[in-house]
Amino acid sequence: MEGFTRKISEIIVQTTSADLTTEAIQKARQLFLDGIAVAVAGSIKEAPPSILANHIRSKGSVEQCSVIGFDFKTHAIDAAYINGGSMHVLDYEPMWSPANHAISTNLPAILSLIETNEVNGLEAATALVKGTETQGWLRQCSGDFDAKKVKNHPPGLVGPISSCVAAGHILRFDTETQQHAFGIAASRCGALNANAGTMVKMTHCGIAVSLGLDAALLASKSFTANPDIFEADNGYVQLYMPNFDYKKMLNFGAPFRLVDPGYSIKMFPSQFGTHFVITAALDARKKIDDVSKIKQIKLTTPVMTYVDRPKPHQGLAGKFSFQYTCCAALLDGEVVIDTFEDARRFAPDMEAMLEKVKVIQDPNRPARFEEEVVDLEVLLEDGTTVVSRCDGPRGSWHGKPLEPGDHEAKVRMCLGCRLNDRDTDRVIELASNLECLENADLCEIMSITSKTKS
Repeated sequence: MEGFTRKISEIIVQTTSADLTTEAIQKARQLFLDGIAVAVAGSIKEAPPSILANHIRSKGSVEQCSVIGFDFKTHAIDAAYINGGSMHVLDYEPMWSPANHAISTNLPAILSLIETNEVNGLEAATALVKGTETQGWLRQCSGDFDAKKVKNHPPGLVGPISSCVAAGHILRFDTETQQHAFGIAASRCGALNANAGTMVKMTHCGIAVSLGLDAALLASKSFTANPDIFEADNGYVQLYMPNFDYKKMLNFGAPFRLVDPGYSIKMFPSQFGTHFVITAALDARKKIDDVSKIKQIKLTTPVMTYVDRPKPHQGLAGKFSFQYTCCAALLDGEVVIDTFEDARRFAPDMEAMLEKVKVIQDPNRPARFEEEVVDLEVLLEDGTTVVSRCDGPRGSWHGKPLEPGDHEAKVRMCLGCRLNDRDTDRVIELASNLECLENADLCEIMSITSKTKS
């Protein structure tokens, strides 16, 4: 579509806080708090963020923006890099439709700019809404929904693009500046699904958000790029999304995609496809008096080869294993952050249970989270068979809604990994009133959450 980059840039820069509906603001509050909370937990419960933080700190930099959980400041771009990694490392942030990680690839850029610009809570919320809106439409218009066909890890493709939109809102871009930011960000895209289940995966989101922020900061200083990067020959769409629906993306705006189709709050810290298995296994466990009497486990799932891991090589890889998450749910009656420690992965009862699992990946089942269905059959030693099915985990688009207090319980657990009760209460109080906050309030959130321990 000729002139598309300019058209979408015009729509984006003309979208302001006045366009936010009450429901969009409410959703932005929840997403802001969820992202902060899982970043705090990720910074202490997994080794990769510490390695990354030490690596960045060793380079030395201007003390500009807070690093969540590590009690130091660094350049805005590097702070976004680490914070994005911490926000994603647990695989505990919300899931989107189509599949994507839109919080770790947008919110950290906003958090950096909070400390370097006079921005209030309403504008921070608007930036988050616009960033997630950009990602949602890019994924929707790409037409690439089937897990069997998606070769790149989606946040690596769309994160830099959306992050420069979120940052551009705070930096008050005009249309031309947004066009050049898109051009810069488009040259920073890419991520490999082969690194799912490794330390590198968390950097897909950290790098994406930092590069989008970098693109926005460069554009704000009159750095230029191809202003027609989406539709250009050898440009973004031609390279990454050859079936892109240009016209559909021009629907950008209210009621916004964080409202419709919305997102799924994750209640388990693992790859979203495994949530269906976990839900089915937890349901089956209620019907089993003694899990040591389990003889055989049969899982029927869609074809999702990257989560078909009979014996994950480490606890972290267990987040991407139908087999491991099923066994954990059956053995422990819960799947929590510590489920994915190496000690649990290689415990004797886990090793024995993994031997009993058979996964059948049915090519006739849709490999989209929105349509995923998982069936579980557990054969006991006495010949009894326990069956269970999940077609939508709790908190998802089509699953059971969360009960009142469920999300706050998750948030408190995550914040409590580092913060005391007083600081936890304060972060929740502030974030729950996001659109009313002044810049000093936002900076207080960063000050509290950057502590190593409180």
